[in-house]
Amino acid sequence: MKSFTSQFTSNLLGRSSLGVDEVFALVNLYEEPCALIDLTTDRLLFLNSQLVKQTAFSNSDLREKSTGFLFPNLDLKSLTSGEFQEIELNRRALAAVNVRVRFDFIDPNARWVVIRLLPRNYQENDEESRLEKLFAQIIDFVKISERANIENDIPQMMDLVCRILNVDTACLFQAEPTFPTLKRIYLSGGPSDFPAELPSTDLVRLVEPVLWKHGNRVITEIHRHARINAVEYVATAPLKQDDAAIGILAVCGKGQIPKEMRISVLEFIAFQLMDLIQKSTLTRNLEEKILSEQKKIELRNVTVENMQEGALLLLPDLTIAEINPSAEWMLGYADWEVKGQPFDNILIGADRLMPALEDAKKGNTTHNIGKTYLNRRNGQSFPVQIKVIPVMRSEQLLGIEILLIDISENEQSKALTQQLEHRAVLGDYTAAFAHDVRNPINNISTGIQLLGAKLPPDDPNQEIITRVQNDCTRLNHLMESFLAFSRPLELKFEPIDLNNYLQRIIDRWRPKFAKVNVTPVIHIDAGITRIKGDPRSLDQVFTNLISNALDAMTDTGDMLAIRAVMNNDIASHPNIDISISDNGPGIPEDIKEHIFEPFVTTRQKGTGLGLAITKQIVTAHKGSISVNSFPGGTVFTIRLPADNGE
Repeated sequence: MKSFTSQFTSNLLGRSSLGVDEVFALVNLYEEPCALIDLTTDRLLFLNSQLVKQTAFSNSDLREKSTGFLFPNLDLKSLTSGEFQEIELNRRALAAVNVRVRFDFIDPNARWVVIRLLPRNYQENDEESRLEKLFAQIIDFVKISERANIENDIPQMMDLVCRILNVDTACLFQAEPTFPTLKRIYLSGGPSDFPAELPSTDLVRLVEPVLWKHGNRVITEIHRHARINAVEYVATAPLKQDDAAIGILAVCGKGQIPKEMRISVLEFIAFQLMDLIQKSTLTRNLEEKILSEQKKIELRNVTVENMQEGALLLLPDLTIAEINPSAEWMLGYADWEVKGQPFDNILIGADRLMPALEDAKKGNTTHNIGKTYLNRRNGQSFPVQIKVIPVMRSEQLLGIEILLIDISENEQSKALTQQLEHRAVLGDYTAAFAHDVRNPINNISTGIQLLGAKLPPDDPNQEIITRVQNDCTRLNHLMESFLAFSRPLELKFEPIDLNNYLQRIIDRWRPKFAKVNVTPVIHIDAGITRIKGDPRSLDQVFTNLISNALDAMTDTGDMLAIRAVMNNDIASHPNIDISISDNGPGIPEDIKEHIFEPFVTTRQKGTGLGLAITKQIVTAHKGSISVNSFPGGTVFTIRLPADNGE
């Protein structure tokens, strides 16, 4: 049956992270002279320092030597773990001696065995009890060191260091990366036993394990501090990483040096602490990297989810892995419907896409395959621009990203721009035409009037003359409208008392109201202020709106209402809303959306420029005009800034 020591060492050697150096350090934990043997090869692997002193052989002397070189009468085939024997021990330049030994197997496969030389007065029970206690503490220490949580576990490990070595205080110093000092980062025991920081020279001078006793020469700051504070002994071991020391493990006490205080054990503990620090640093760096990558992924997901372009991610076999909401809306498919589908089942109509995908498999990006058309789920075709981007890692294709840009609005804007350009050119020609044609029309009108004056009133030609005269008047009015719309506005602003101004307009139109059987109603809220505007231009605005209202009610007659109210939606910029309502048949829905555009009219003899000119004048007054129409009525609302006295 395996001894406790054998079980402990077996556990350690079973760890995948334990190296040869750790095994040798483990053998050095024994106070007795020990040798490590490989039973499968019958080779001597390692002698601890006590056995080296006793035999005068070094480890280099025994390299590749068989077990019989040191133990000539040992039979390896009959060994059992925990067995005691009397065997012969060879020594350099000295006669061989008989020694009492114990064998401990230290790995589960019984491959490695420790041969421990025991003193003649060895008491097995007492020694095993001491070793059990020591190794139980070391087991706890090693288990804690495997957690890789330095913030939580180092304090507990430092307490264990004090118990394992039976010392008063244990302290861990770590080099500062930006300052030439070592900071005391963890302490178990008396705070005054070690300083809060050490100079970097201590790290240079303590590159090997050292045991300092009171009365020895002081060579470092840590020793000077110990002498001042009546510390009897200080033991230090460096924490090394790639042969460079990054810290110091130090223990001390104020009494006699305990039997458990051994430099080899301290060095082993320092090695484990260094391993923990490295694992903890690696874990922290990995956690930070994972967190950084998670943030990048979240940022990418938010960006992809909210980007206007449609995005599809294809796997190397050209099946769809995922699509973003813009692509869902653009194509008419939900994400769950397209996952795993071949791309050409969804991206239908883009005949130039496949060559770009084949190129992407080679790692090449196609920034724009040109204008092409795709079909939505409902069969509707729409124009798009497509970008194909390979997703590569270490020259291996992970996927292909396809970006879709819907250019339907661009195409519509382009068509509208062309239309507006054509209208602008047409407007310039029309203005020139109207200016040149107005004089011949006036000449025709004058000639017709003279001809009518020379003929008797009952002459049959008088009817023809009257029709020609009316046509000349209509053409002249049309030319005036063209010129008014095309020429720049020249406004002369002045304060206008809105109450008096609207009353004068109503009074001027009363004969016309009576003629078409329309009753005007005017309501102006109390407190209405003045506006600043050009009276002549505003006359044209109200003339156009009232004329349109009367024309809508010519056959039925009814009531025309004009109302002015204050609008304080914007406290610092009060406005006045002036509405003109009629009880006519209303404006058709398809015309209402374009009612303020040039050449749009509901009147048979209208030019379609009256409301366009009205909007132009209102806009020049920094105001706005809107319309609300329904069967049985129409309301035009003009919003003009109130005069604030500036």
